[in-house]
Amino acid sequence: MAALAALVLPGQGRTWSISLPGEPAEQHATGRVTGVADGDTMYVEIGGKSTRVRLAEIDAPEKAQPFGRRSEQALRDLVAKKVVSLSWRTIDPYGRPVVDVRVGTLNVNAEQVKRGYAWVYRQYSHDRQLIADEQQAKASGLGLWADPHPIPPWDWRKDHKGR
Repeated sequence: MAALAALVLPGQGRTWSISLPGEPAEQHATGRVTGVADGDTMYVEIGGKSTRVRLAEIDAPEKAQPFGRRSEQALRDLVAKKVVSLSWRTIDPYGRPVVDVRVGTLNVNAEQVKRGYAWVYRQYSHDRQLIADEQQAKASGLGLWADPHPIPPWDWRKDHKGR
């Protein structure tokens, strides 16, 4: 029998039960998007409180990076003030649930990749369809792929750490 643990979002006073050991149980929530921080981070009102969430399996350009603001705007166009469905299993080191986001049947995470406004974050994803979506966006020169030498955000962060 699996042990139970509590998953608490910092400053939220909300608790979800998860099963341990092994894969934690998937968590779900529905809420209205209240803001977009960048191309892979947004704020969702859950239970009357604004919760910062990180889109799973993708990594968008940083704001100061080429295509960073366009990626942020692309996410805003997809989710601003809309009711979204969230599912997640983990919380990142910054206290954000790492979520799959849907607006109706639209997978927002995949849409950011398909439109060329995010990379597949291969450190955390091996999803073949998502990788194929990225390859198609690249071949079509969409979004950040219009740049002949785009720099993945994980490399850009290393080069700009402490600046």
